[in-house]
Amino acid sequence: MKILIVSLDNVGDTIVSLAVYRALRAQPGVEPAFWTKEYSRDVVPLAGPGIEHYHCDPFWDRSPGKAKGGFYNYFKTLLAIRAARFDAAVIIHANWRKNLSCLLAGIPARYALKGAFATHYVTPGPEVTHILDTSRLLVEAALGKDPGELRYPAAATSYGETPETAALFSSGAWAVIHPFSGNPRRNLPLAHWTPILQLLEARGLRVLVNASRDEKEVFSALPHTAGSRVYSCDLGLDIKNLAYAVSRAKLFIGNNSGPLHLASALGTPCLGIFQKIWIGKISPRGKFLPELAVFENDPAEIGAGEIPAKAGKLLGL
Repeated sequence: MKILIVSLDNVGDTIVSLAVYRALRAQPGVEPAFWTKEYSRDVVPLAGPGIEHYHCDPFWDRSPGKAKGGFYNYFKTLLAIRAARFDAAVIIHANWRKNLSCLLAGIPARYALKGAFATHYVTPGPEVTHILDTSRLLVEAALGKDPGELRYPAAATSYGETPETAALFSSGAWAVIHPFSGNPRRNLPLAHWTPILQLLEARGLRVLVNASRDEKEVFSALPHTAGSRVYSCDLGLDIKNLAYAVSRAKLFIGNNSGPLHLASALGTPCLGIFQKIWIGKISPRGKFLPELAVFENDPAEIGAGEIPAKAGKLLGL
């Protein structure tokens, strides 16, 4: 039975979908494959080598820092999926466009939570809110049996590295931080990072800041000792190389976004800045369940000393 996992979303959601792949791959006779955005394509190899994988940025959606996808690449990918003759699709974060795309790709059974053009709908009870729990119900519907709890650990053999990053992150002790995200309302105020950086430096850690060039320009205004900080944009890290760096880190600290899910998947001790209403829906569940600094409406509610205190405890593990 060939099942296509449809995760036409950004990095964090695609990392979460690795749990669906893991559950399907464990079943005899089931051949799972992925359809993802081009933007998040490098996530899939973290589940292991040789995975059948289709990728394009859909023409109706815009990835962070990117233009909308083109119709030509979407149509070409649709034809390739149609030629592969899938029996079913498990559609994560379903909507009518994704469901219709699977119909046009000739997939006869389409499992979804919502949206027109699916063939099988799953309706979770009010107590089932987390994306992994709703995905578990989708997998159960597709397989006809409960796959058990879903988690998304990444395979150690799949870390990307270049000679430069291997040399850099294999020497000394490192922390990785992700001070920005696709939604500014999730981001810890810039001033709150100063005591965090002071703690990390006091513990003898160099810091990799996962940031774009524009974000680096903002963040580099914070005081630091020369040589204590490097930026992912200067190293040209893709997701696999970022995964390698995070796997070598003593600690990861970041806002609610894809890199936090990545750290959890890799088993790196991690601390996330999270709005309370989202914890039950999308909090990371990888190898390491993160410590969370929680706010109700605004990340500025988090006390300046709270994150350094939590980080200190994690560094003591």
